[in-house]
Amino acid sequence: MNRGFDFSDEGLYVLLADPNQQNLGGIFNYDFFFKLIHLATGLEFGIVGLRALRLLGYFLAAFGLVVFWKNIYPTQKLTIPVFILSLAGLFAGYGFLPPSLSYNSISVVAACLWLAIVSKKEIKSFDWVLLSLVFLSLFYSKITVCLTLGLLTFTYFFLKKSYTILKALLFISPFLIFEWLFYILFQENALTRMIGEYGFLQQREDYGLALLLKYTAVGGFWTLLAGILFFVAAKVKKLDYKFYSYVLILALISVILVFYFTFITSGWSHIVLLITFAGICWQLGQSNRKDFNTQELFFIAVLLLIPFLLHFGSNVYWMRLGIHYWVFWLLAFAMLIHKKPHLYQNSSYTFASFTSLVLVTFGIWITPYEGSYLWDATEKWEYKPGKFVYLSLPQNEFLSMLDSEIQKSNPSKIISVYRNPGLLYMLGDNPLYSPGYWKPSQAKMFLKTGSELDMILFNELEDFPFEPSDWAVQKQLIQPKGEKLLILWRK
Repeated sequence: MNRGFDFSDEGLYVLLADPNQQNLGGIFNYDFFFKLIHLATGLEFGIVGLRALRLLGYFLAAFGLVVFWKNIYPTQKLTIPVFILSLAGLFAGYGFLPPSLSYNSISVVAACLWLAIVSKKEIKSFDWVLLSLVFLSLFYSKITVCLTLGLLTFTYFFLKKSYTILKALLFISPFLIFEWLFYILFQENALTRMIGEYGFLQQREDYGLALLLKYTAVGGFWTLLAGILFFVAAKVKKLDYKFYSYVLILALISVILVFYFTFITSGWSHIVLLITFAGICWQLGQSNRKDFNTQELFFIAVLLLIPFLLHFGSNVYWMRLGIHYWVFWLLAFAMLIHKKPHLYQNSSYTFASFTSLVLVTFGIWITPYEGSYLWDATEKWEYKPGKFVYLSLPQNEFLSMLDSEIQKSNPSKIISVYRNPGLLYMLGDNPLYSPGYWKPSQAKMFLKTGSELDMILFNELEDFPFEPSDWAVQKQLIQPKGEKLLILWRK
């Protein structure tokens, strides 16, 4: 819990929870809640606190999925196995990206609670308030998911004819209350950030609608390609055709080829998604329509769709991020086999739990996102008064050298570019205007010519955003992963 730290993405996560951090034009606006908590109680969440919050959130999500299961199968008593299966699927999310609370983990927890509510036979007034709070968390953490899941929810209740004026008021009230509260306390809210001068879509060209659709659609295409032949093979076997074995061999080859063609980074967790989807397609091919009632079929379809809805809005390819959503396909598979012999079900649950353990072991210990083995994180580093974390020796030495160079100049205004906001956080500082600078367009939009800055930490991953002749190299350092970091001082 208190070992290791990623200067890139995890740096963004912790700065979003820092009550002193500006977030102009942010699309990830859950920082308002951390600012509100700090204002009311003085409590500030650090690295360990955010990791604990994510873990607690996953337990809450697993409980929500148990409620969902009981709503679908009220006569079954498989609550403990379903809870363990849900935790296994959720913990698999530790296989990619840092372990701190993030907008991705918040959206997963929210979706699990959403399933628990909408699967109820009768939605009461209190349930509408809870549903509103779920969408409130999505609105402030990942607005695109709020919109896509909201559209699905509206369609579902419209078809059920469950809408009334009172329910609509109960649903929108928390949004209005919190937006008003945040504006009164902080002179801004999520709406002003999104439509203001520094709107997020104006900063980041990699968040254009066409690209976001592409990131998700490409994942859907490859996944479908890996699973469709298993559906065909199951149908062929069911019809007792002699060429079944050939179709099955082709199906196995298709999974291997899809994994090979999509293995474009060091991450391999998407093979778990491909195998799971292949298993789902196999079960669908073996099943009959009469094996499931309408409610079961609807929620199986929803569980298959949710990962793509949750991913929409991410500028990372679905195959890389998809392991965060594995739990929903596990539940879909569990629904498809719930009438199978207990031995078959238990074997499937055990295999899923073991797979999750392997993913967690690699994602946390062996190949964590920061790039060094977790057991090498033995050097204590205090990043804020009373808050510390253990880092690897190269990380510790690098931060010490960086801190020494910064203290020589004692800058009043500083930023770090690109994709390395954790550097300033670990030195007890905050970047100006935004928790993280990923693209030159962000720096240019917020800082214009950069005239108000004293110092820039520049890693050369993108073009320098300002006039180079205005800046001098004070020092060049080598980061733990081997990249250069230039410490630039205004002339």
